[in-house]
Amino acid sequence: MRRTTAVSAIAVAATLLAGCGVGSKSSSADANKTVATTAALSGSITFQTWSLKNDKFTPFFTKLIADFKAAHPGTDINWIDQPGDGYPTKVASQVSTGSLPDVINLPPDIAHAVAKTGNLLDLKQNVPTLQTDWVKSGLNAYNYQDISSGSQYFGFPWYLGTDVSYWNKTMMAKDGLDATNPPKTFDDLVAQAKTMHDKSGGKDYLMSRAPGLSDIANTGTKLLTADGTKFAFNTAPAEAMLDKYTAAYKAGYLPSNVLDNSYEGNSTLFSKQQVAWTTGGGNLITSLQQDNPTLAPNVLPSPALDTAPLYVQGLSVASKSKNLPLALAFAEFVTDDANQQAFIKLAPGFLPGSSASANNPQYSKSDGTPQGDAAVIAYKDMQTAVNFTPPIWTDAMNTILNQEIAKAMTGKESSKQALDNTVNQANALLTQ
Repeated sequence: MRRTTAVSAIAVAATLLAGCGVGSKSSSADANKTVATTAALSGSITFQTWSLKNDKFTPFFTKLIADFKAAHPGTDINWIDQPGDGYPTKVASQVSTGSLPDVINLPPDIAHAVAKTGNLLDLKQNVPTLQTDWVKSGLNAYNYQDISSGSQYFGFPWYLGTDVSYWNKTMMAKDGLDATNPPKTFDDLVAQAKTMHDKSGGKDYLMSRAPGLSDIANTGTKLLTADGTKFAFNTAPAEAMLDKYTAAYKAGYLPSNVLDNSYEGNSTLFSKQQVAWTTGGGNLITSLQQDNPTLAPNVLPSPALDTAPLYVQGLSVASKSKNLPLALAFAEFVTDDANQQAFIKLAPGFLPGSSASANNPQYSKSDGTPQGDAAVIAYKDMQTAVNFTPPIWTDAMNTILNQEIAKAMTGKESSKQALDNTVNQANALLTQ
């Protein structure tokens, strides 16, 4: 299981697909096909997952396919699985050779690259219940402004994740803070970081990471232009946010090494009880009970600051499938409410992308424990969470952003200059 944060994968997929010669606008006719769904299903299709054929998940998929075939006699599902490494390259090869599987597991970034070639079916015009049966935040991750002006959807949300804030109540109490009333916004965080810094004589930290793309988006800044083709996040609100981070860093509210290679990450520092705040999935406390049992009882969860991030995996349908009715029906079957909830039982920390799961007390009601509270917080936040990473954002662009933010926070250039430089260099990379 993984989150969809492999931005290097985006770059590989986009580059390879752009060069394979199948990205002409004329191919968009395939995406706009209308699938006949009234006749009985028959024939066979290929279903591709990403690193899910193993001792843990194979029994689930074996039963899933058997159940589908029993409900639709005369059909067959050929399940293939690809290794975790090199998946975008494999997908690009399948597109260029015309061998894209009929139903394929694609996160939003790779789906975007494939959809631009016309090789994914628009689900909006073929699934009348699309907007009601699947979580809207997950659906929106498969809606791209630079493809048909954002009128199409190219993936069924499958398994989703988001972040919850976790607080060390012992550290906070020692430094005059109340973990039951934690920061709710970035400004709250800076204010309480100052309190912890001053009360501890600069020995304890609440903030422990440099800002990134999600922090810029959380200022209300649109990362892309309206047509989704260029970056435009060098705004005054983003500049103000970076100014506040810079001031906090200069005042000593963050560990001094958050900008260099010795930085271990806020989750590691939290586990070492060197900082009092981290973010993680809804099952972090459960994991801590096994990995750090002395820390777990001192941890309280709260909703993510501002807007929560969204991590998405989904299933798409190949527009050039020779058996579109069967492919569409099977993709809907895999991602329906019952099958999503059964799958999530094997994937702690992730949440179902089906809207009907809200009726399951497992997701909507806490058992009163901190870990139960965290799971419910994660589920509720996921409904409005946002996939902050634009599909055209690459690993190289993220490196530029981190370098420019470090320059701003160390006073080598202004926040405005850092954001201008990042946007200009990122847009230049789009043309290469």
